[in-house]
Amino acid sequence: MKSVIEKQFRSRLTAVVKAERLAGRVTRRLDLAENDRMDIAIAVTEAVNNAVLHGNCQHPEKMVTVRFELNAAQVRITVRDQGEGFDPGSVADPLTPENITKPNGRGLLVLESLMDSVQVKTTPRGTEVIMVKRR
Repeated sequence: MKSVIEKQFRSRLTAVVKAERLAGRVTRRLDLAENDRMDIAIAVTEAVNNAVLHGNCQHPEKMVTVRFELNAAQVRITVRDQGEGFDPGSVADPLTPENITKPNGRGLLVLESLMDSVQVKTTPRGTEVIMVKRR
C-alpha cells in the first residue's frame, strides 16, 4: 500500500504553518509514535522555512512543494523550492567553535538529527530536500 499526498504553497512565511498542519494531518493517520510525528513536523517546518527564505527568497510567485510518500516501511517527504540551488557541502559546520554562537546555519543538522536520512539535490527546477523516517 502506497499513498502520495502533495501540496504546493506560495513562498510566504505562512507556508510554514500550513505545511506543519499538513504534516500533522498526514502523520495522525499513520501508526507512528508521537515522537516520530513530532520529528516529522519539525523537519517539515524547517525544510519549508528554508525553501521560502533561502531557496525562493520569499518571491510569492515561486512555489514550495511538499510531497509525502507513505508506505508500510517509511514516510518519505520531499520539499522542493524553485530557487537557484546551493551546494550542501559549502555549508559551514555549525558545531565548530567559530560557528557555534552564530544564530543560523543549523538547518541541515536539525534535519539530520530528526530524520533517518536526509538528501539534498539541486535540480533545474530548484532544490529538493528528501527526508525519510522509517516506520
